[in-house]
Amino acid sequence: MNAIRTSRVRTVVAVGCVLALAGPAWAGAADKAAAFAAEGDGLLGKADFEGALKAYAQAAKADSQNPDYRQQYAVLRRIIKMRQSVDKEANPEKWAGIVRGLRAFYYDRDIYPEALALDQKVHAKTGTPESASALAQSQLQMGLNAEAAATLSSIDETAATPESRVLLGIALARQGDIDQAKAVAAKIEIPKGTPPILFYNTACLHALIGDSDSAMTLLTRCFENTPPSRLDNIKERAKTDEDLTTLVASADFADVLETKSKVKESSCSGGTSCGGCPSRSKCASAKSKTDKAHK
Repeated sequence: MNAIRTSRVRTVVAVGCVLALAGPAWAGAADKAAAFAAEGDGLLGKADFEGALKAYAQAAKADSQNPDYRQQYAVLRRIIKMRQSVDKEANPEKWAGIVRGLRAFYYDRDIYPEALALDQKVHAKTGTPESASALAQSQLQMGLNAEAAATLSSIDETAATPESRVLLGIALARQGDIDQAKAVAAKIEIPKGTPPILFYNTACLHALIGDSDSAMTLLTRCFENTPPSRLDNIKERAKTDEDLTTLVASADFADVLETKSKVKESSCSGGTSCGGCPSRSKCASAKSKTDKAHK
């Protein structure tokens, strides 16, 4: 009886020693993987897509138990393929899908120079009010306010959209033309089904022209219509957005930041739609939605 008990004690001690040794090693692997992932993020911010892909691959290899690193690698690999095919794709619908996916990725990762280059190509090819608005948005992100105003002024007034008017107002206000920006703001009517970004940009416009009350209301609407998984990001952006500087110091702004999302998210990506997801063509959820739409 004592021999059996002694044997069990030895086994437990041995297992404990192995786990104790494995613990630091595992922590080291996780730290190493995190360092590779951070390197990948940095390279991606510099638009070094191939370098970032290698870094994410190293992260996934260093910590094979973390699915996030594999996902980062898979998404970026698909993005690189999309970048290679965007200038070659002859099918208009497929080309438009590639453009949407790339632009969504660039904006999600704050790679605005690449978004600007893409928008310039698209606007040169299509020349629509929508492509002009997209180009102007990227120009504004890059601080090219005069260029954005010129791009938006090229849109015929009959073809102007709420989005294009808002962006024009922002471009004008940033250049100090407050009166004209106010005139533009007065013409803006926000339609039903407005996406969060339009509420956000309109809030920026009203903050720039000194209409703080309207800006707060619009920012609240933006947060209410933003999916929960993206809400923290947009709130952090609002805190540091130079267009909203006049609001940040007020107590009302702190109250607005407490706004909860009213959006019910899908379980697959944390979004309400698969439209802008680079992986939507391989996503079971997206295919299921498509199949239901055709029935």
